Amino acid sequence: MNEELTADERAAMRSRIVGGARDIKPAGAHRNAWIAGSIAAALVVAITGGVVATSTLSAPQIANTPSPALTATVAPVVSTPTPTPTPTPTPTSTPTPTPPPVPSTPVVAFNGDCGQMLSDADLSELLIGGPGRLYTEPGLGTNVEDSLALLGGLSCIWIGNQDSISVVVAAPSAVAPDLQASMASVTCSVDRGCATGRVVADVWIGALVSARAGDYDAGFTQEEVSAASARLDRVISRVAAKPHASPVASFGSVHADGWVLSDCVALKGRLEGITGLSLEIRVAPGTYPTPTRPVESLLMSSAGVSTCEFREPAYGSREMIEVTLMPGASAPPASALAVAGTSETSVPGADRAWVHADPSRGYSTDLVAVVGDNRLLVRRFTGSPSGTDADKIAAAVLESLR
Repeated sequence: MNEELTADERAAMRSRIVGGARDIKPAGAHRNAWIAGSIAAALVVAITGGVVATSTLSAPQIANTPSPALTATVAPVVSTPTPTPTPTPTPTSTPTPTPPPVPSTPVVAFNGDCGQMLSDADLSELLIGGPGRLYTEPGLGTNVEDSLALLGGLSCIWIGNQDSISVVVAAPSAVAPDLQASMASVTCSVDRGCATGRVVADVWIGALVSARAGDYDAGFTQEEVSAASARLDRVISRVAAKPHASPVASFGSVHADGWVLSDCVALKGRLEGITGLSLEIRVAPGTYPTPTRPVESLLMSSAGVSTCEFREPAYGSREMIEVTLMPGASAPPASALAVAGTSETSVPGADRAWVHADPSRGYSTDLVAVVGDNRLLVRRFTGSPSGTDADKIAAAVLESLR
C-alpha cells in the first residue's frame, strides 16, 4: 500500500535521521566531522522535497531539486623514488710488466774440449786405419766455435788414414725443428758422406762419416747406407756415453737486428765493382739446412749466421770470396789473434779489425771486423798478390748493413 506521509510523519522522520547522523563517528582518525553533517543535510532535503521510496511503497515520483554533488579533493600521491646506490668502483690493479728474459750464460758441452768428446781409444775403434788427428783449419776462419758456443755447441773433426768423422753437439732447444727433422734419418751424398742426428738425453748429436759409393754416378746402395748407418750409431752412442755438462744455449744475442746477409745478388754487384771479377754465387742464405753439412746447417738455422760465397767461374781460376756474418760472436779469442801472420788493421765502419795472411796456402787472406758484439769474416782466395782487397770488401759489406 502506498500512502503519502503526513506533515507530522515527515517531521518525525527528519528528526530521527538527523539524530542518527550526529551519532556517526569518523572511520579513521584523519576523516573530518563535516562529512556526517553533510550526509544528514542531504537526506533532510531529499525527504522534505520529495518522497521516500521503500520496498513496500511506490508512490508517484516527485520532482526534486538536485543537490550539488560532493567532490572530494584527493591530494596527488607523489612517490619518492628509491635512490639507486652508486656502485663503488673496484680499484684496477696496474699489471706489472714482465721483464724481458735475461740472456742465459751458455754452457758448452764437453767444456769445449774435443778430447773429452772422443778419446784416442775411441777413435782407434771408430776410424778406419787408426786414431787419426783432430783437424784445425788455419787462419781466422776457424772460429765457428764462437758462434756454436752460443748454442752450447761444439764441433770436432777427426781425419784418419782412410776416412774421417765429424761430430757437432748442441743444446736440443737450440736445434731448429726443420734441421732435426731433416737429420732424423740417415742421408748420404757421394760428395760428403753419410750423416744423421738425434737427441740423446740432454744433448743433440749430429754426426757425419766419410763413405764411398761403389758407383759414383748411381749413388749409394741400400747395403752401403745400412753400413754407414751402423757406423753413425756407434759414433753417436760413444759420444753420448761420455760424461758432460748439459749444454745450455743463449739466445739473447744471436739475432742482432739487421746483422744478416739477405741479398747476395746485390752484394755480388758491389764485389765485382771492387775486384773487377765476374762472379757467380755458390752459397747463399737459405741454402741450408743440408743434412750432410750439419755444422753449417746448425749455424745458419739457429745461430743467425749468414753466408754469401762467390767464385769466378773461369776455368782454372782460384778467385773466391766468402763473406760471413756471425751475430753475437764478438772478437776472436786471443789464441787466434796470436797466430803468426795476424795483425790488427782498420776498416771503415768497424770498431776493430784483424787480418791474417798465410803464404803457405797461396794468396789467401782472412779479415775479421767487429762491430759491437757482432763479427764479420771475409775470406779471400786469389791467384795473385794483387788480391789484397779484403779490407775494401769488408768496408762495402758493413756499409750495406747500415
